[in-house]
Amino acid sequence: MLRRAPTTIQLTQADIEQYEANRRRKLREQQQQQQQQQQQNSSQSTQASDKVQQVPQKSKKDRVLGGR
Repeated sequence: MLRRAPTTIQLTQADIEQYEANRRRKLREQQQQQQQQQQQNSSQSTQASDKVQQVPQKSKKDRVLGGR
């Protein structure tokens, strides 16, 4: 069986810097997406709580007599 010489990989400082820059960019994008989702969730929850607060309160008579 014939064997070939092992492949060697040479990384330059520019390659490392590019990799790190891409990694930082991806992390920033993930953080921005998470912040946007949190803002959307918080705005939806405040809208839902506003709807809950708009329910009219029943009087004691209505609660006891069942609205008769």
